[in-house]
Amino acid sequence: MRSTLSELRQSLSRNKSMSISLIVTMTVSLLLAALGLLILAQSDRTEKYLGDRLQLQVNLCTKNSPSANCIGGFATKAQQAAVEEALRGNSQVESFEERTPAEQYEAARVKFGQSETGRKQLETFSPASFPSSYFVTLVDPQKYDSVESELNGMDGVGSVISLKETLGPLFTALDKLRDGALAISGLLVVAAILQVSNTIRMTAYARRREIGIMRLVGASSWHIQLPFVLESLLAALISAALAAAGLMAFMRFVVYGYLRQTLDTFTTWVAYGDAVQVIGYTTVLAVLLAMLPTLLLTRKYLDV
Repeated sequence: MRSTLSELRQSLSRNKSMSISLIVTMTVSLLLAALGLLILAQSDRTEKYLGDRLQLQVNLCTKNSPSANCIGGFATKAQQAAVEEALRGNSQVESFEERTPAEQYEAARVKFGQSETGRKQLETFSPASFPSSYFVTLVDPQKYDSVESELNGMDGVGSVISLKETLGPLFTALDKLRDGALAISGLLVVAAILQVSNTIRMTAYARRREIGIMRLVGASSWHIQLPFVLESLLAALISAALAAAGLMAFMRFVVYGYLRQTLDTFTTWVAYGDAVQVIGYTTVLAVLLAMLPTLLLTRKYLDV
């Protein structure tokens, strides 16, 4: 064991620049993979958070509604009752809540009253500018089409707003960020595998005389391979640790330092527990990334 560790130290000393280059490449690829997985977890959290809330907003007609269902102006009591009956009779509707124009105006006042621009915009409106609305929670947030199509065709309904459609660009952006991070990570993984191969080849060439002597004295194949395996494993663990540190810095300064402070009511954000889980996955990936090529390539380059 002592001789193996000695050979490992000598190998690291001889291949400092290559080892550092390998660690940097693996660290960046692992960090991007970790960010991709974290974005995936955030996307799932956001969809679940919003999916557990109101999925459809049904706005009744006002005097200014452009919908063809609103030729008569404000929705009548009979039309409003028909809409409520349709909501109660639809098997996809779990529950619904009515909000009056006054309640709608108050919600807008709270939302837009946080800035000077919003307050100026609100000055042009009154409670009568807002429609009576129904906020609908669905049994399955994915199956909103049937409810939406039924309500859109009813007299007295000015518009039906789907939360899923409204937030579609957000989920698209999250998906693209995740896919981009994972794609770049994949390219860097390939680069890391090639670098592992090159490192083993160069190290085997530099130690060809020592390896020849070890063969002559009857050293086992595993004894010859072990220093290379340990070197790759050490690089993998260092890379995984650096990637974990980078991910924790992202959690500390971006998620907890900014997103949770400024957008805390928008969704439930990923937590340190999610980051630890992702770190576990990337650590396993780092070990596989280093060990599999090493075990395969040492047999080729060392001819053991």
